[in-house]
Amino acid sequence: MSLLELQTSRLRAVRWQDLTAAELEALFAPKVVQWLPEGFQAKESDQARRDFLAAVAQQAEVIGLRDTGGPGIGLLILSYPEDGSKVRNLGYLFAEAAWGQGLASELIGGLQAHFRGSGTFLSGGVMQQNAASARVLEKAGFTPQSAGGETVFSWCADG
Repeated sequence: MSLLELQTSRLRAVRWQDLTAAELEALFAPKVVQWLPEGFQAKESDQARRDFLAAVAQQAEVIGLRDTGGPGIGLLILSYPEDGSKVRNLGYLFAEAAWGQGLASELIGGLQAHFRGSGTFLSGGVMQQNAASARVLEKAGFTPQSAGGETVFSWCADG
């Protein structure tokens, strides 16, 4: 099943290219990307954001997330597995307007259902300052392991 088929009760996967300039601007707001890898910061124009996501899409699946029947409110980034590996590096972000509504937990639950039984290993790093994301992954049963300034959370879809 393609990640574009991913859907939860409140989220629906879409092509990231279909997100509007305003939706992408909200997703790259300084407060949203402050704890993400350096490349996400200082994307001042729609073209710069689209060029950045196109480059990321060469190494990972990049999926837009819409509120079911509503606006684009998030991005999901899941690395392609290396040859012979089932490890997928996970990243996600939500526009500030969507924070505090349980959407990250809903997304992670949807991903777990999507991969359950496949043997896929999901791994995501969280900066120590980003306690909200750490809580989401811990609640979903991801195992934390300290790695310098971040904690790497992992979960295996037994297969």
